[in-house]
Amino acid sequence: MSETGIHAGGYQRVRDYAETVDRLLLDLKAGRTPSDETVDPVVSFLEALALERAAPAAVQAVGALLRRRTALPSAKLKGIAEELKARHPSPASLEELEMVASVLDEERAAISARLLGA
Repeated sequence: MSETGIHAGGYQRVRDYAETVDRLLLDLKAGRTPSDETVDPVVSFLEALALERAAPAAVQAVGALLRRRTALPSAKLKGIAEELKARHPSPASLEELEMVASVLDEERAAISARLLGA
């Protein structure tokens, strides 16, 4: 696979993760109860992030970025996922989910720049 293909695949995965997290945050901030279709992908993503080395490669890459840029240990990611499953995320968990969204957006922009040759 070419380097461009690798970056394009990474961009797609990171963009998908970012969109699911953003969709959930928008619902929660608007006071809406998110549907299972909105919550479940984010819960699965957070649980995969918490697995660290056992997670898929794309998730491991995002996890490495999170560990470098934030102080979100695996236990905290699991806790956020559990609160989301129960549909009662705390304000602290929402703030931490915002950090995840920010890291995803930064990585999406970085991959996009690499694709454009910047």
